[in-house]
Amino acid sequence: MGIVVVGGGLAGTTVCRELRRRHYRDEIVLLERETADPYDRPPLSKRFLQGRAEPADIGLPHARELSELAVRRLPGTTVAGLTGDAVVCDDGRALPFNGLVIATGSTARRLPGQPDVRGVHRLRTLADALALRRELAEARSMVVVGGGFIGLEVAASAVALGVDVTVVERAALPLAHAIGPVAAAWLTDLHRSHGVRFACESDVAGFDIADHGVRGVELVGGERLRADVVLVGVGAEPETRWLAGSSVPLADGVVCDAALRAAPRIYSAGDVARWDHPIFGSIRAEHWTTAVDHARTVAANLSAELAGGEEGDFREAAEIPYFWTEQYDVKLQLAGWVAGHDRVEVIENGKRRAILYGRGDVVVAAAGLNHPAFVARQRKAIAAGTRWSDALES
Repeated sequence: MGIVVVGGGLAGTTVCRELRRRHYRDEIVLLERETADPYDRPPLSKRFLQGRAEPADIGLPHARELSELAVRRLPGTTVAGLTGDAVVCDDGRALPFNGLVIATGSTARRLPGQPDVRGVHRLRTLADALALRRELAEARSMVVVGGGFIGLEVAASAVALGVDVTVVERAALPLAHAIGPVAAAWLTDLHRSHGVRFACESDVAGFDIADHGVRGVELVGGERLRADVVLVGVGAEPETRWLAGSSVPLADGVVCDAALRAAPRIYSAGDVARWDHPIFGSIRAEHWTTAVDHARTVAANLSAELAGGEEGDFREAAEIPYFWTEQYDVKLQLAGWVAGHDRVEVIENGKRRAILYGRGDVVVAAAGLNHPAFVARQRKAIAAGTRWSDALES
């Protein structure tokens, strides 16, 4: 028996590569729910949606190495459960393993009563992006339900295509919970300057459907918004349904220790992993860089465990979370963990803007608009446990 990796995205494919780099020689089986070759997700809501990239342009470069690395791929495979030391597929196949990596990512949430009709979309997969791109090419108006990162990136892409956009957001300000109110206000103002309208503190009551297609949405309170296309971007949830009833602990993700181990010889990586970060505690991060960092840590630790290593041979997943979002001509970057901060320092220097977030006497996060050097510097400071006063002077 070898290692089974469930999930053919960035985390899963990187685990396969890193295992071979660590000279793991037994069989590696990669279970992929999609039939498309592994691809990069961040472009889906941006240049791919705008028609500036095609599927061949967003393939994961290292995914082409999988056959050379003797990884047995099983595309189009859906997992149904975990029994003992075997993964059970929905076609009844049982794949025994000596080591298991859970990298199933997350799935886009649906609204209650969300209809499956023409014009109503979610965005998580390449197939989702292709369907949305086709309809945006002919659309005049769009409603984006949910002002998160995906929702705002799609709004910016739709504006670039000449589409009239309204964003419906339950909170008073989009993204305030994720990046704080100051940075959230910056992005909201940016969108408004490009003509995007916001309906904040609003909820969708229903969809206006005619001829098996959407014509708009109705808000709680009665307001109706015209839309040729609706994107529902109300967050994502970790794909763990297949693990219900197994020995793997679950709580908004696969619960792991600091080494990303959920159980003996079972590890998790990427969006689906909730792990014990040495600085921020129990967290789950849906970031591109986290998937890569996790994959390297999991490959190292699973290799060590299968080789009979001791506890001291395992390394912690201690990298500082980092992500970016590109909207119009602005790139917002954030390092660290904003949740739980109790102090903020705003730094403005011409077109470059930055924010420091602190908790107690230490810096815990940093954000920058078109200010990559600041964010990179503060990411190192966060990892070093830099005091608040010292971070302000750096």
